[in-house]
Amino acid sequence: MGNRTVTDFFFYRWRYFIGYSVFGISLASLLIIAGLYIPGALGDAEIHSALVSESLSPSQLLSLQPDQLLYLPYRLIQAASIALFGFSSFSIKLPSLIIAFFSAVGLLMLMNVWFKRNVAIIASIVAVTTSHFLLVAQSGHSGILYVFWAVSILLTASLITAHGKTEHFWILVLCALAALSLYMPLSIYVLIALLATAIFHPHVRHIVFRQTPKGILAAGAGVFLVIGLPLIVGIVKEPSLLLTMFGVPESWSSIPANIKDLFQQYGSFYTPSSGANATPIYGLGVVLLVLLGLYQMFTTKYTTKSYIISFWLIALVPFVIFNPDFITITFVPVMLLSALGVDYLIRSWYRLFPRNPYARVFGLLPLGVLVLGIVVSNVDRYVYGYHYDTQIYSDFNFDLGLINKTLASYDKNTKVSLVVPEQDIQLYSTYALHQTKIKQLSVTTSPAMAMAQSDITLVARDKKPEVSAVPSDILVARSSFDADRFYVYKK
Repeated sequence: MGNRTVTDFFFYRWRYFIGYSVFGISLASLLIIAGLYIPGALGDAEIHSALVSESLSPSQLLSLQPDQLLYLPYRLIQAASIALFGFSSFSIKLPSLIIAFFSAVGLLMLMNVWFKRNVAIIASIVAVTTSHFLLVAQSGHSGILYVFWAVSILLTASLITAHGKTEHFWILVLCALAALSLYMPLSIYVLIALLATAIFHPHVRHIVFRQTPKGILAAGAGVFLVIGLPLIVGIVKEPSLLLTMFGVPESWSSIPANIKDLFQQYGSFYTPSSGANATPIYGLGVVLLVLLGLYQMFTTKYTTKSYIISFWLIALVPFVIFNPDFITITFVPVMLLSALGVDYLIRSWYRLFPRNPYARVFGLLPLGVLVLGIVVSNVDRYVYGYHYDTQIYSDFNFDLGLINKTLASYDKNTKVSLVVPEQDIQLYSTYALHQTKIKQLSVTTSPAMAMAQSDITLVARDKKPEVSAVPSDILVARSSFDADRFYVYKK
């Protein structure tokens, strides 16, 4: 037998294929589990987004109220999903799941452009397994677009600086993405970071202001204005919309409470919690990688990526303090910092063994154990937090799925009425309009009227005291408290 080198080992020769496969399988599996099963219900923000989306009409884009323009791209996609698949938890969440998939793939591509492939794969796997990414990926509201726009804009900008034959095409794409991203509050800061980098970084400044034809820049400005026209009209009608886009708060008195809230979201390792937002949003391992990434960024501040991340954080952090609810907008810069941390660890190990290939390869096993521990703890926090925590049932609505399953068991010609509190009329009326399980489903707040007109009446637990009859069945949720969701009455 001849002498074998490191490159002869199977895992070494196929390491990138294995890495990309693990990334793809992990991403698909986690999105399916998060989208269909955990938590498997709707939060208040999702319900509000779905009701606004369902009421939108594409023919009225230039006449929308200013507050309806915010999050418009997402809500148009969500409206199409509801029109195609009905008003259900699945149709409400489907746009986020699709956008999350492309965001994760785009993040992997961006990492490949900015870092070596081994760093890109590790950092991308860590990113898509964080509990915060999984939460926004399955949430039926526009939060996932903060990840998508940031990744898409940075990736497109990176492709422009690659001097390829399609450079002019990517300039037009970047302008379109920039205009679409402005419909999301605080998204403007990634554009500010790119503009600042183009002004202050010598290489990028030369590409943008010296090499790019003025005609292409003019065409890009035209694309930007056309896509942003509804938003421009809205700002003219309501100038305060511009302040919302920049994240300027209406009151400055809540800053101490906001700082405390941010600390809870980032550093509450001793008192973790679930609910609408799990805290801390990143595990301790990810935070340590981010700290290493910050050190790496400051020691290599001459690179383009250091410029972009630095300007982005400088512009963004103050307004996140004013608006802690927009914490998802920090996901991409945080993940880029964690990638810098991974890069620092690998480079540091290689510097210890510059000439010994076996030590360089097999010595990375501790890094593999570290990454595996971070990934497992990330998924564990999400699964257990959003499946077993009793607080979930007070922060999420499981009733639509419960009603949908019950209606599917009835004959299609059965007349059914839903009796719900006044504040829930819009939600269940919208559901009744789109459901296809039975031919006639009415929604009211009057139990007497419903029971007189229907074969079966489902009375919400809050309306039960108004009914003196004995129910034939009770629809029960998987909860240890307030489990009696609807009382069933039959003629």
